[in-house]
Amino acid sequence: MNLTRELVAAIDIGTLKTRGAIGRFTSDGKLEIVAFSETHTQGVRNGVVVNIDEAGLSIRTVINTMERSLNLKVKKVFAGISGQKIANRQVAGYRMTENGEVTQTNINSLIGEAQRYVGAPGEKIYHLTPEEFIVDGERGVNNPVGMAGRRIDGAFRVITAPESYEQNLRRSIEKGGFELAGSFINPYVQGAGFLSKDEKEAGVILIDFGAGTTGVSLFYENKLRLAVELPFGGNVISNDIREGCNILPRHAEIVKIQCGYAFSELVPENKFAQIPEVEGWHAKEISFRNLSGIIQARLEEIIEGVNYQLESTRLLNKLGAGIVLCGGGANMRGIDKLVSYMTGFDVRFGKPVIPVKEQLFNEQFMNIQSANLIGLLINGLYQARNQKYPPGMIVSDTPEEETTKQKGKNHGFQFVSDLIGKAKEGLSGLVTDEDSEIN
Repeated sequence: MNLTRELVAAIDIGTLKTRGAIGRFTSDGKLEIVAFSETHTQGVRNGVVVNIDEAGLSIRTVINTMERSLNLKVKKVFAGISGQKIANRQVAGYRMTENGEVTQTNINSLIGEAQRYVGAPGEKIYHLTPEEFIVDGERGVNNPVGMAGRRIDGAFRVITAPESYEQNLRRSIEKGGFELAGSFINPYVQGAGFLSKDEKEAGVILIDFGAGTTGVSLFYENKLRLAVELPFGGNVISNDIREGCNILPRHAEIVKIQCGYAFSELVPENKFAQIPEVEGWHAKEISFRNLSGIIQARLEEIIEGVNYQLESTRLLNKLGAGIVLCGGGANMRGIDKLVSYMTGFDVRFGKPVIPVKEQLFNEQFMNIQSANLIGLLINGLYQARNQKYPPGMIVSDTPEEETTKQKGKNHGFQFVSDLIGKAKEGLSGLVTDEDSEIN
């Protein structure tokens, strides 16, 4: 067994940080993370690539670090697509059955019709998920194949984005020296590792507060019903603080992280942030309460935008599992209280729902910021497995003549042994409750 072939690389190109991971599925359904790296992002604004060369440099930095840690060569990577022009639409159609029985051919025909949906010029369908099948007026059918009926109706959720998003992503990855193995809409994958099957069945909302965007996804009856992004994130809050307090950008970011509160009712009274003297500008004090007022005003605007998107689904009164917060912006003190106050839902902070063994990357990887990266890696692994792990995605960096000498040995077990011994990388697994389901 060539275990190198089973490895997959995924990269999350965020507005603030670019993070990457290499992993594989074990024979007993566990997710094994063998490498992780991150760096500050360049060339990305509000989740969208705006400078190919700079974004490519960030990608190369992250992947090269992982390559060196494993003595492997990454050829292809899976990546996520972000941006405010991600759109959701419902597409419906029907077919008359032959011989009074619904067949797989009927379903394939309905899916094919939905895939031919034409939106705005330059728009591309990235994901299509079935929402409901109706057989002779009987609603709520999940698997209609084999049922008796004369007419089958299908409703599908189509997730689209400008094709230019993927084109610029591909060019950035190629500029870094790699190939794009596949791409996913970020809000589509964020629930893969952070939401349980029970939560998706009962109805749950996941909000990812990033630096440049805020991702929103909604699941109900174990189906994805919404996946969008708002063009606002932590960066606009930092900018508001900079302008409102008349301080340098780096000081605005520091006081936001160290002294910021999302909900002014939680702010300690008579506390002040000290801004040092810089290049002749006098030192100043900023009231925690004034700082909180700036932060809360912008967060309320973002949450109102989230509420607008959620209300469009007409499912809010049916959800039973509340809201899960993730992303770096979710570390803001009191943000759970503000979100709960403005939405009326119970709120919890996100974390991987899959059990984790002790590993080197626990602190860096298994945290509230990793919903996107974990989702990209899981979806990439499923896609690669469905394609029977196409060769050449990740290959050994060992010289060819040395590889030839090792023929006849049990190379699969030797590969794992080498990884364990290399800098005590601490290979370990993440147990997945849903080995075959993504949504």
